[in-house]
Amino acid sequence: MASIKVLHVTQATGGIETILLMLFRNFDRSAFEFHLACPPGTSLEASARASGITVHGIPMVRHPDPLRDSLALMRLIRLLRKERYAIVHGHSAKGGYLARLAARRAGGSKTVYSPQAFSFLSQRGIARYVFRWMERLAIPWTDIVAASSESERARAIGDVGFPSNKVVVIPNSIDFDDIPNGGRTTTSGNEPKTPLVLTIGRLSYQKNCEMFVRVAARVAQQRPDVRFAILGAGFAGPLERKVRRLVADAELDSRLEILPWTSKTEALEAMSRASVFVLTSRFEGMPNTLLEALMLKTPAVVTDVDGSRDVLRGGGGYVVGLDDDEAMAKQIVALISDPKAAKEMAEIGYDRARRMFDIQHNVQTLGDVYRQIVRADNCA
Repeated sequence: MASIKVLHVTQATGGIETILLMLFRNFDRSAFEFHLACPPGTSLEASARASGITVHGIPMVRHPDPLRDSLALMRLIRLLRKERYAIVHGHSAKGGYLARLAARRAGGSKTVYSPQAFSFLSQRGIARYVFRWMERLAIPWTDIVAASSESERARAIGDVGFPSNKVVVIPNSIDFDDIPNGGRTTTSGNEPKTPLVLTIGRLSYQKNCEMFVRVAARVAQQRPDVRFAILGAGFAGPLERKVRRLVADAELDSRLEILPWTSKTEALEAMSRASVFVLTSRFEGMPNTLLEALMLKTPAVVTDVDGSRDVLRGGGGYVVGLDDDEAMAKQIVALISDPKAAKEMAEIGYDRARRMFDIQHNVQTLGDVYRQIVRADNCA
């Protein structure tokens, strides 16, 4: 059987970049020919080219921009008509929308859409209804939705209206070869002398770092020895000034560091040194950082949102209500105060990560989806 030609489309970086580069490294290139359409000049473009992927520079922006979006759409349509892809796989809201619309206009390609948190979840008021309506408008252009968690699958069916037979779950993945310096051990004596509570993410509405600061203030009152860090400053973080002001107001300047966005390797090393990993997100698809915490045997405390709850459903940490500062602080203090229980919880999370989220398992699942929709098209 000839290789299946797939175009991946995204304007996003961060977690989407991590997902795509992992796919590119691990897929069977004798069975699939991958191309990538993404904004030129990005780290994703450079890393994909270095991996041997054919990259097409398509200027796309994160925010709605009718003129730039129309130009990007026209360039995608021309690319699809020229290359004749069997499948166009769009990732995230903007990339997913333009990819599916271009495939419909160009004709001849099946479509896969990976929302990685539906766009309307980031909106409030009337904008939330508009963005959800746009998601519903694209249902006829979508052959398969690749939800990153069972919660996202339920949202695709219940909130957006996709038929259940069009939605599959393909979790985000981790590559255990990425573990730095061999990772944690289960022997005693490797706990950090100064407990560190860490979160990683952009300083944005989604990541809700305001809650992290409030929780840190509560924990600091009970544990004067604990330090805190937010890793993600300087990268698409519209709330950075507000978060820094909150840190100062809470008198946490000497105990809470706001660190710049860094490489994946450095982020993993920071996470491996943390006593507790925290996510205060308002919404997620399935957070890569949480999967990496499990891989590194770092116990986690997260908010009860799509993806995060799914990852910890079988153990590895605690799930608390969104903006329930008291409950999150309580669980963080409990983990820091009982290293033995924290280590046992982390081991459970590691075992679950091995079973559920290893990249080798998930590339096979996605490959099967690609083959099925191509076979279905050939039989039609």
